[in-house]
Amino acid sequence: MTRVSIPKPDGGIRSLAIGAIEDRIVERAVLDVLDPVVDPTLSPWSFAYRRGLGVRDAVRALAEARESGLAFVVRCDIDDCFDSIPRWPLLRRLRELVSDAELVALVERLVGRPVTGERASGGRGLHQGGSLSPLLANLYLDTFDRALMRHGHRVVRYGDDIAISVPDRPTGLRVLDLADAEAEALSLRLNTDDRQVIAFDEGVPFCGQVVTASSGPTADLQAKPLQGTVFVTTQGALLRVKGERLRVEDGDRLLANVNLKRVRQIVCFGRVGVTSTLLQRIVERGIELAWLYEDGRHAARVSGLDGTDPEVRLAQYRAADDARQALRIARQLVAGKVTNMRVGLLRAARAQQAPELADRQARLATARQSALIADSTAELMGYEGSATRDYFAGLSQILGPEWGFTTRQRRPPPDPVNAMLSFGYTLLTNEALTACQLAGLDPYLGMLHSPRRNRPSLALDLIEELRPVVVDATVIRLVRTGQVTPKNFTLTDDRGCRLDDHGRRAFLDAYERRMLTLVHHPVEQRRIPWRHVLLAQARTLAAVLSSRRPEYRPVVWR
Repeated sequence: MTRVSIPKPDGGIRSLAIGAIEDRIVERAVLDVLDPVVDPTLSPWSFAYRRGLGVRDAVRALAEARESGLAFVVRCDIDDCFDSIPRWPLLRRLRELVSDAELVALVERLVGRPVTGERASGGRGLHQGGSLSPLLANLYLDTFDRALMRHGHRVVRYGDDIAISVPDRPTGLRVLDLADAEAEALSLRLNTDDRQVIAFDEGVPFCGQVVTASSGPTADLQAKPLQGTVFVTTQGALLRVKGERLRVEDGDRLLANVNLKRVRQIVCFGRVGVTSTLLQRIVERGIELAWLYEDGRHAARVSGLDGTDPEVRLAQYRAADDARQALRIARQLVAGKVTNMRVGLLRAARAQQAPELADRQARLATARQSALIADSTAELMGYEGSATRDYFAGLSQILGPEWGFTTRQRRPPPDPVNAMLSFGYTLLTNEALTACQLAGLDPYLGMLHSPRRNRPSLALDLIEELRPVVVDATVIRLVRTGQVTPKNFTLTDDRGCRLDDHGRRAFLDAYERRMLTLVHHPVEQRRIPWRHVLLAQARTLAAVLSSRRPEYRPVVWR
């Protein structure tokens, strides 16, 4: 290792330790293996050195904390963070996540390399300038994040720069002492010259920006697609085509008049008519048409033949018949779902002081690890079922008793939350059916869900990792913002709880906004809307089944 000093933008000096080119190549290869293992375990409010996250996300998280009613912020940072991290506890934490002893031993050798001309560090410190150091620092500091979370406080952290929102100054002073103690327990110390409790009214400096009482949180970035989905909920409506326009008519009333070039999918609920001319036109243009019952259950679907690929389907059938290969893919599907449930639970609880949720999210993290080493599909489904029950029990606690939601139930859904979840999952499954077809896959033969007549098992596989981040997040937002209330539902003995017209329109609007929200995709290496994530994941799976990619990786919410 060679010591190199470079100037900081603020006028200071940053000291880096740069390894030989051979070591840097090895470090980069190790990072590519470790990042998918370590990153999903980190707090959703850790923003530095993570793909797809950055300063904008950290500042937005702090603004969101202010919007939840917290008026003050504890600001501090860790003194000489990289140089102070003890390696042995760090490696012990890494061994908890990585079962490959040789890989951990290689990491130990890489972080323990001496710098030419300097004394040994005595088992302490990570080399600034090394490819692995940021990831390992995040892993070690995640213990600090979890400790504060167990006390009911959320740490927004960008590297070693820390912001903890609190309701008042006395609480902030107590949290500052608590943070000091937790850092000391990790053999670290807070910088004595840069620790304070600041009101948003004064302006909170964080990540080079200032968050004030009036600056609003940055809205979720959303795609502006050339094509969108047309939802038709009016009973007795008729869909027809006139020239290049899709017209939705209800008797003499014109409900919608849309250019066909702007339509990617049409979803009809209940008694909606379609002319034969329109059917022919949408099949020619590759536009999907789906009919759902009024309660959201799938009824029928019309689509063209685009995407049919016999070679991909043969590979899919061979994989489904190979228990080992199917299990490898199924593990990742469940691990992705559990990871996103954990993050979703933490995000949903951000406005509440609920320290008991820290234990619940820890169990979800353990369930994810267990899922990745399950020996059979039955064992895997056991871990998934246990994690799902834990997740929905936490969600019940967060939403409150007024919604009557205790656990996930369906056929028929007994309460408003279950009604919305069932409705949303049906919409998402319909999207996944389209994604499977465009990727050349058979949507009815899955790797996780067993084959059953008329059940789109592969489509259900694909939506597992997206349920918490798309549908559940939509439901939570609707409940939190009051866009739907228990009054927007009707309950019958035979059909359970159902959305009324106003509630259905509000849900569809929120669902569409969520599907257009941009997220970083690990394979695409760019931000794409959640709707396109489904297609990207279907194509990734097709590539894995065809041996064009080594393994399937879920998209995780961060």
